[in-house]
Amino acid sequence: MFTTPEIVKSLRLSQGYSVTELASKMGCSRQTIYNWEDGISEPKLSQFLHLCVIVGLSPTNLLPKIPSNMKGQSISDKELQDDSQQSSTHIPK
Repeated sequence: MFTTPEIVKSLRLSQGYSVTELASKMGCSRQTIYNWEDGISEPKLSQFLHLCVIVGLSPTNLLPKIPSNMKGQSISDKELQDDSQQSSTHIPK
């Protein structure tokens, strides 16, 4: 499974874009792209979807497959909150 920094960088490189070129196409700063690729921050969902459009790739191709035994099962709000807290990135000040 790839991490977000690996995905962003591989998508950029697959199109032959420099950080500057991708930032221009995304409408953001070069530093934003560097931060994504270095794992300092992550793209918002809207930015991730825009990136997929730019490189011509469906976002579903990048998402993990849901095991067939998990389809149709629900997840509680507490489980979502716990998962969100565990996956939060903490940046030292």
